[in-house]
This record gives sequence, structure tokens and C-alpha cells, in this order.
Amino acid sequence: MSLLQEQLARRPECYESSAPGAGFIEFQLAPGLRQGFAKFQLLHYSLEPEVGAAPDKPTERLTLTFSTADVVILGARLGDISSALCEHKLGIVRPISGRYKELNPAHPWVAEILIHPVSKSGSAAG
Repeated sequence: MSLLQEQLARRPECYESSAPGAGFIEFQLAPGLRQGFAKFQLLHYSLEPEVGAAPDKPTERLTLTFSTADVVILGARLGDISSALCEHKLGIVRPISGRYKELNPAHPWVAEILIHPVSKSGSAAG
């Protein structure tokens, strides 16, 4: 096995599919820090480029609007994550180190996850 194959085998993934019928999407913000939202609370999402992003910074922003919070995922090649969301298969999302960003250019890279609770007045905090 080549060094690259070994690295790919050990590479942490930034998202996982859910089991059929799973009701939540879990966001693992840091080791031991998890927050989940019911899939049925998802109101809409948008995938947009990060305008003016430096080459070593996240180039895309995926915003998920739930009834109780806005979740912002910053990274690159996030289309696979939005596809899993559309297919009701998104289970877990977690950031991974930037050193893995180009290890496999076909895979998504999540740099950061931000969660902004919706205030009682109806607008996102933050």
C-alpha cells in the first residue's frame, strides 16, 4: 500500500450518512461537543461561494436554516453534503483539519461549523 493510500485510509471524513429513518442531523463542533437538529425542522438551505476567499481558506458556505437556529458550514466542495441533505441521508457533519483539504480533491472539506440560535423575535442571533 502506498503512503497516499495509507493516508486516505486514515483520513477523517467531514460527514457521514444516516441510517434510514434517522430523525436528526448531528453537528460535531469539537471533540465531545455535539448539537443535533431534527430533520423535519429544516426550512431551507443555500450553498454559495465565499466571495474573495484566499486559496487556503474556505471557498464555500452552506447555510441550513432550521426553525430554531441557522447552521453555517464553511469549507470546500460542499455539494456532496447538500446532495446528502436533499436525499434525507445526511447524518453527521464535523470539521476536519485543513491539512486534509487537498488530500482527496473529490471529497468535501468542512473547515468550520457555526450555529446561530434564532432569537424569540425570529431573527438569527450573531
